[in-house]
Amino acid sequence: MAIYAYCLLRLSAEEDWPVMQGIDGHPVFPLRCGKYTMLMSRLDRNYRFTPRSIVQHGQIIGRAFETHTVLPMRFGTSFQSEKQVVQLIQENRSELLEAFCRLRGRAEMRLKLLLPTDVQNPGSPKKSLPNSLAAGKRRPNGNGAGKPVDAPMDARSRMLAEQLAVWAREMFRPLEQQVRCRMILGSELLVDCAHLIENKRVASYQKLRRSAAEQVKGCDLRISGPWPPYHFLPTSIRLPAATPPVLRARAAVAAR
Repeated sequence: MAIYAYCLLRLSAEEDWPVMQGIDGHPVFPLRCGKYTMLMSRLDRNYRFTPRSIVQHGQIIGRAFETHTVLPMRFGTSFQSEKQVVQLIQENRSELLEAFCRLRGRAEMRLKLLLPTDVQNPGSPKKSLPNSLAAGKRRPNGNGAGKPVDAPMDARSRMLAEQLAVWAREMFRPLEQQVRCRMILGSELLVDCAHLIENKRVASYQKLRRSAAEQVKGCDLRISGPWPPYHFLPTSIRLPAATPPVLRARAAVAAR
């Protein structure tokens, strides 16, 4: 049997965890290591995941997120033994503590901007854009890292993506931001923003959608969340997931 991991959270010694059914109805149990607890199920080592498994994985994380700060594990993350899980936690205590402190009381919101590349002007946001972006230069996101681009884009598309990403940050003012830009079928530009905000700002963030849509013309704007902080995790739990390629592709489509 393998140890399948859903998410990591902090529980006091006196706090019980309710019985849950995880992937394919397998019981979810808490594995405690000091103040940290990993929610897990026991699965066969050659267990065959299905698209439904992705949904069930997310449901467990979502239920935990309703009452606790969680660090989600990637879908398909398994361990050979409980000892391996404990070792992961013990070797990364300081990084995990920093992550829980940084993410406590915060949630992730997703903002997607879809723009046809044949539109000459996506609308001019009322706030002026930085001159550095007008030239299509890269700018670091909230974590100090450059925004990743999934596929090559021409200079004009890259400039539009940069402008939209910076406009979104100035409009919604997240604490941190992760941005992905890519071309879809070679005719539409997708700017996918993950914003980390305080829980108390969720309603205000959602209300900004109408105002934002009015400021960026010719652009399909979609907002979803609040979600667990999938894009703002410490490197210690960004483990490679043993997810079959077909399911990875389906998961990527479902996340769009």
